[in-house]
Amino acid sequence: MLVIIDPGHGGWDPGGGSNNLWLEKDMNLKISQYQKRRFDELGIPATLTRTTDETLPPAERIRRINSLIVDDTLVISNHINSGGGKGAEVIYSIRDQPTWGLMIASEVEKTGQNIRNVYTRRNSLGNDYYFVIRETPNAETIIMEYGFADNESDQQRLLYNWAALAEAVVRGTANYLNVPYSPPRFISYTVRRGDSLYSIARNFNTTIDKIKRDNNLTSNTIYPGQQLFIYR
Repeated sequence: MLVIIDPGHGGWDPGGGSNNLWLEKDMNLKISQYQKRRFDELGIPATLTRTTDETLPPAERIRRINSLIVDDTLVISNHINSGGGKGAEVIYSIRDQPTWGLMIASEVEKTGQNIRNVYTRRNSLGNDYYFVIRETPNAETIIMEYGFADNESDQQRLLYNWAALAEAVVRGTANYLNVPYSPPRFISYTVRRGDSLYSIARNFNTTIDKIKRDNNLTSNTIYPGQQLFIYR
């Protein structure tokens, strides 16, 4: 059993799901790294196709995924949509049943994000339309679209609540694998305008020193959009 987490885009390819608040490639990587951390906590073997802001052309992305596949491998390719819609989508292969995708969608919906669609799509030859699904026949692969970068509601949801969406995918996957689920030992918090380490420590009943230690901070300076992990 293995979960391969694929942060879409990267390097010179920022992804179409970008805006003035964040780039898709960065948000995909942030979500993917969080999920790797959580699968580790749950004892579910997991790995990433990229861990940095690296350019992965389609052929190399596929090569990496296929080189990692073992028996009972799941692939989550993380993306953010664009083009005038709203809400999350889960795309699965024509080879597979929608069960996993529907379980993830159910958990995502519990975060308050609407589910736009759970679907599969064929190309003109009758094969899977999306290459990352089509070219990984020995794994069960989904594309996870967390929202639309050009929708203001989804922009804000992803800016401040991306971790809840990432966790929903982890929870749905654990349920699909029949692995006992437990909530994270940490809270992922996005710094907002006007926040200080003092106010964050007070809100989460912890100390400034502990937040600094857990996040490798060398000063008390924080900035809007910065990600902090608050351990329980």
